[in-house]
Amino acid sequence: MQIHLKFNKELGEFFEDILCKEDNIGNKFPNDDKLVCEVVEHLKKGFNREKMTFDEEKYTDRKIKGYIPLEIFRIMIYILMKKIKERGSEITLYEMGYEFGKFLEPKNFRELKKFFRKNNLGILEIESRKPLIIKVKECAMCGGLEEKEPMCHFDAGLLAGAMECILKKTVVVNEIKCMAQGYDACYFEIEIIKNKK
Repeated sequence: MQIHLKFNKELGEFFEDILCKEDNIGNKFPNDDKLVCEVVEHLKKGFNREKMTFDEEKYTDRKIKGYIPLEIFRIMIYILMKKIKERGSEITLYEMGYEFGKFLEPKNFRELKKFFRKNNLGILEIESRKPLIIKVKECAMCGGLEEKEPMCHFDAGLLAGAMECILKKTVVVNEIKCMAQGYDACYFEIEIIKNKK
């Protein structure tokens, strides 16, 4: 038995408005605002601001503690990135990272560097100041993977949110080189957005 759903034009536009959002040049991508909020709330729940690390006891009663092997994590990330690309939703990972980066509220680059190191996300360095480029060596997200395009969208968003706290200015972060592409590290360009007067 087949069921055919027929939408009138108004109903179709209603669902499109709920499920998609559009940028200023007409590109449509999924509206994952609820998902972004849920993920960031979960990250906040387990975060210990004093230690700058995550306390597993805050969000799970698992008896086995500690981290999963990095190779399993990387395979999961690789599969996840493929699925996200198919959906056209890299922006969602960036938004999740951005909101969590703002939540971290680092006062300076040293604090941000400490957060990355303590959580084994990578080793941050300032590669250049004009343009401002941050280098992440030993990236946990993509090291050992192979991709044609940069894939560290969450890290880019996290850096954006955190750097806005540090610089007190609106920024956009773009990953310009990725270890998954065969580079020695991941490189993120931080662009400061000029406010219109």
